Amino acid sequence: MAYFSEDFIRFLRSLMKNNNREWFHAHKREYETHVKEPFRALVAELIDRVSLLHPDVAIEPKDAIFRIARDIRFSKDKTPYKTFVAAFISRDGRQQMKHPGLYIQLGVEGLLVAGGMYQPAREDISRVRRAILEDGATFQRALRGKRFKDLFGELQGERNKRLPKEFAAAVARYPFIANKQFYYYAEYDDARIVLRDDLADFLMRHFSAGNKVNDFLKAAISRR
Repeated sequence: MAYFSEDFIRFLRSLMKNNNREWFHAHKREYETHVKEPFRALVAELIDRVSLLHPDVAIEPKDAIFRIARDIRFSKDKTPYKTFVAAFISRDGRQQMKHPGLYIQLGVEGLLVAGGMYQPAREDISRVRRAILEDGATFQRALRGKRFKDLFGELQGERNKRLPKEFAAAVARYPFIANKQFYYYAEYDDARIVLRDDLADFLMRHFSAGNKVNDFLKAAISRR
């Protein structure tokens, strides 16, 4: 089923041109009808599907969906609203982004699907590195999987130039042990992609393609 109509794209394009509170409140019903509610329904469907594979993902759509209002306290850009909707589906949702999951972002610029760990804590970086040191071949196989490479290409993230001695010797074999971020993503720059009838299936194919990578990272940060 199609979750969104052309009105989803029209609303966000209009918001882009009229990004102020007065316009948004005057068109709030359109936002709720064409953007908020269909996105909530899509996220609910994805949560149900993800939870079949990962029963620890027992959250509600409100736990996963980010607010459309921007936090402008420390930003030079004072426009009050995002021109996209986004959600993070994982064990703890958007409130605690420690655990790898499925990130989706739909807007006027198209669709972004991502996974992995974007801002891991220092102790979790160390745990992932230890897991790579012990069994980097498993992580490497996950990253070289055909579906992963076809959809995401390769693991992304900044890398440390210097590493503690215990990890430095493994860099030649497993370059990604130097990463201080462990994420991957796919971008589609056509806004109309959100209109496709199989959108939930399309997004779940991405989740499935990154599942082994996520599983390795989750197991790594669960170690003590």
